[in-house]
Amino acid sequence: MKYVEHLLILTKHFIEGIPTETSVAALSDLLCCSERHVKTIVQYLHNHQVISWETQRGRGKKPKLTLHLNEDEVLLNETKKRIKAEQYQDAFVLMHRMSLPGKEKFRKWFSSSLGLLHKNEDNQSLDILRYPFYETDLTMDPLYITSRHDAHMVQQVFDRLVEYDTKTEQLLPSIAHHWESNDGKHWTFYLNKGILFHHGRELTSRDVQKTFDRLIKKKTFLINIKKITTLNDRVIIFELEEVDYLFPRSLSSMKASIIPFELLLADGEKFSNFPVGSGPYRLTQHNENMVRLEVNRYYFATRPWLDRIDIIKAPEEWEHKTDHPFLLNQPNEKWRQVKVIEEGATYITFNCNKDGPMRNKEFRNKICEMLNPENICNERSENEFVSISLLSQLSLTTQKKQIGRSKPLQYDGPILRIAAQQIRTGANHAKAAEDLAEQLKNIGIPSQVSLINSREIMSNSNLSTFDLFVGGIALGSDLLLSAVNALQSPHLTIYPCLDEKMKDFITRKMIEIRRSQEETFRWQTYYEMEEFLKSERAIFFLTHRSHSVYELTDSPYVNIKLNHHGRIDYRKVWKKYTFSN
Repeated sequence: MKYVEHLLILTKHFIEGIPTETSVAALSDLLCCSERHVKTIVQYLHNHQVISWETQRGRGKKPKLTLHLNEDEVLLNETKKRIKAEQYQDAFVLMHRMSLPGKEKFRKWFSSSLGLLHKNEDNQSLDILRYPFYETDLTMDPLYITSRHDAHMVQQVFDRLVEYDTKTEQLLPSIAHHWESNDGKHWTFYLNKGILFHHGRELTSRDVQKTFDRLIKKKTFLINIKKITTLNDRVIIFELEEVDYLFPRSLSSMKASIIPFELLLADGEKFSNFPVGSGPYRLTQHNENMVRLEVNRYYFATRPWLDRIDIIKAPEEWEHKTDHPFLLNQPNEKWRQVKVIEEGATYITFNCNKDGPMRNKEFRNKICEMLNPENICNERSENEFVSISLLSQLSLTTQKKQIGRSKPLQYDGPILRIAAQQIRTGANHAKAAEDLAEQLKNIGIPSQVSLINSREIMSNSNLSTFDLFVGGIALGSDLLLSAVNALQSPHLTIYPCLDEKMKDFITRKMIEIRRSQEETFRWQTYYEMEEFLKSERAIFFLTHRSHSVYELTDSPYVNIKLNHHGRIDYRKVWKKYTFSN
């Protein structure tokens, strides 16, 4: 509505439903505009039935103005219009101006437009999921994803050569329909025909080669690749430096999503915000209001049931209050809690490479003996519990040692520098780092905390500056592979902070794991590595994190379930037919 700000001024000076004498001149002063413009405003508002304007006959008689809406009602009408026009940020700005009862009315109305909806749009029958989520500053170039939000979106938009099935713990075909190796060093992959990127070009082995060349240059987890050869458009061979029977599983990583390289070269920043993949959903909108995914109707594999997903960018506090199928609070007893533990952990790594007190194992040991992980956390809530490993099951089933109480140390060394990992604005490990600094202070060790971007945290300058790093990792669907990679990743804080003796031990154990084809042996060796790092006081585990939502017990929708990252895989949601009596 035009003149809504003028109408809001009127609501502060006139009482709803009560005719009040006024004048054009008085309204001119009130609205800070000319009398001529006042007449236009009044006529417009009168025609739209939000006020009544009655002129009275007779000398000295003033017109009467009657408001038909109060301030909350005016704002509510305007927010509804903004929502229907998908101008969500403007709508939420107006919502914040409402009183608490007004906000509650808006919340109830807004909730009715969310969830799983069946609509007919543009002569199409569509099943749509709409829900609010706070801004996460998504990065959707697979190479640079850093958060579970990024990885979840990449999973929907892109495909990988293979997929890892968490239920069966088996590797499944995707872009590649078959793979083989005779020696564990030479791996041949055969690609499916007719896979199209969202912009219409067919995916070939050349795209696979370009994707992995880029990963190798960035020194990712695929540093073992020695050479890549494309035999034709459908066959590609990877030659490795060392035997690695885990190699095919590495290719299910979200970072190994296959990209159309020419688009990346044309505009890398645009690709990061508006990527093109070959996955089951294509990104059609990504702005300050929403992220919209629409089904890829030419998808080579099983077409998802959901036709569209609208992720509305809402204020963070609003997302926790809104009623939709993926609730974060329980409205009544008909909704059951669905809770999942996020594999991975928050932890402290000690920089054993830097000159200074952290090179002394006895000093590290004294610090670890006094640390109380229950008092070092990112958020004071039931969603965190103490960890002793990257793996939650190990933490849940292992008896935790009693925390010792140390007396203040006779410390006269330098102020310790603590780096807190920052994933994005508002999402960081600053609270845990500050808790650590407080515990150090209690035993006489001064320290100071700095926030460091996760993409820069392992730079040479930071490695030579900081004594302790507080950060964390959420493991991927292939727990073994993800955990193994975490212990040797150059981009996480664990491996770069080890001294040469520790690195040598980890490297030898990694070779044993990758040369073995026995999963039990691989796990046993991984546990040895974790225990070694803990015994050397190179790492101190803090907490695991869990996620909770609520869903209707009699819902016809199938697979509305959280994965280990606290996200619902849109690809698997579908609706059962309900028979009426």
